[in-house]
Amino acid sequence: MCFYRMHSENLVPRYFFDTYDRVMTRDEEGTELAGPDEAAQEAKKLLPLIAASAVPVDGEHQAFTVMVTDEEGRSIYSAALSYVGTWLVR
Repeated sequence: MCFYRMHSENLVPRYFFDTYDRVMTRDEEGTELAGPDEAAQEAKKLLPLIAASAVPVDGEHQAFTVMVTDEEGRSIYSAALSYVGTWLVR
């Protein structure tokens, strides 16, 4: 299924940002962006937002990942952020 839309006489691709932080959350709507470079930038911006709202409650290690797919379902970019907490004194 193709999600292209005419925009100022140009085809604007839609990218989907699935997130993983112990569970996968699928992006069903997607976002229209100029191209894959802009999609990668968007993924990089999402990571700190996800991490800030999902502080680990049951440990000191957590990985956050954003997988970008195009409208044809191909994975085109992956970004990850790791949280590691270390007690220095207890």
